[in-house]
Amino acid sequence: MTATAVRTYSVGDRVEDFELPDVDGNLIRFSDVTGEWTLLYFITTWCPYCTAEAPYLESELVAQFADRGLKLVVIDVKEPAALARTLPERFGWTSPFLVDQGGEVSERFAPPKEGLPPEVAIINAHLLLDGDGVIRFAEYLNMERFDIHATSVAAAIGRLMSEV
Repeated sequence: MTATAVRTYSVGDRVEDFELPDVDGNLIRFSDVTGEWTLLYFITTWCPYCTAEAPYLESELVAQFADRGLKLVVIDVKEPAALARTLPERFGWTSPFLVDQGGEVSERFAPPKEGLPPEVAIINAHLLLDGDGVIRFAEYLNMERFDIHATSVAAAIGRLMSEV
């Protein structure tokens, strides 16, 4: 049997709707928690870049564009809900926080990176989706130019929102 590669999303692709549980086990449909603009963020408890950026993600980055319809949806990758729940509790997030324990949904968003499994390649990724569910911007972790305030993400969001 030959393994079939999973096609991953790229900028310009429309994301198919999906469902994942939140940390309490409630099944959440992605389209029910998205907005005019949605920042989709992938995280794990073991990622130092994620936890460095986390305190600013909702309180600064998303708050900066909330009046223009930006919502945040966070997906924890390949961890059990009991462990994942520590993140929104620790950072006081109120945004939808979904758990992709098996990694199947996250894999669809992961960039192909040689030598890295999808569940690692997608960590600390920021994807901006418009109201139609089309990916308009994607930024993946670059350890050499990491910025805990996600300045490049904020600049891209501002630019894309002003183009509409």
